[in-house]
Amino acid sequence: AVVSTQSTGDGKGSVTMDDWIGIPVIPSGQTSQTCLYVNFNDTLQTAKFTISCNKGRYPVKIQPPVGELLVPQVLVESEFDELRSKLSGMHETSGECDSGGKSASEISQLVSSRISSSLCFCGNANSLKFGSKTVATERMLLVSVDVGEGGKVKVIVNSEAVVLGSMILKDLVKGIGK
Repeated sequence: AVVSTQSTGDGKGSVTMDDWIGIPVIPSGQTSQTCLYVNFNDTLQTAKFTISCNKGRYPVKIQPPVGELLVPQVLVESEFDELRSKLSGMHETSGECDSGGKSASEISQLVSSRISSSLCFCGNANSLKFGSKTVATERMLLVSVDVGEGGKVKVIVNSEAVVLGSMILKDLVKGIGK
């Protein structure tokens, strides 16, 4: 193959790559596209592999943004609230920040740009609820954002994936507070 890959991981980690056939021929002046599937198994471990061609070997490292370990989960508000009550206590983490003058609509767009989620319809215009689940293990991750008086914002993340939840919280509070 003109272009091929080789996994450089130790085989013991949770990141896996599907076998890839490679690109057999690329005519002069042409380009070629292909897909390489990396399963991060709900972790932020780095996928390491080498791309080889007749010009040399090129080491590659890919680490997913934390919000891309999720897929949207459509929920109605009653389902969201029921799941949230089950994921309270040690499965809940929260933080506060200033909205920086952002409206609830702008905050909703910001959350959607940082995590793959579905906005739940909510009866309160200053309360936003987002549903997601992890890609590999399908564990629920819920995000609640309450925009209060004076621009104070409270973000609550509920998830069985506690480490992932705290990373999502940190990213959202940082992004909203900018």
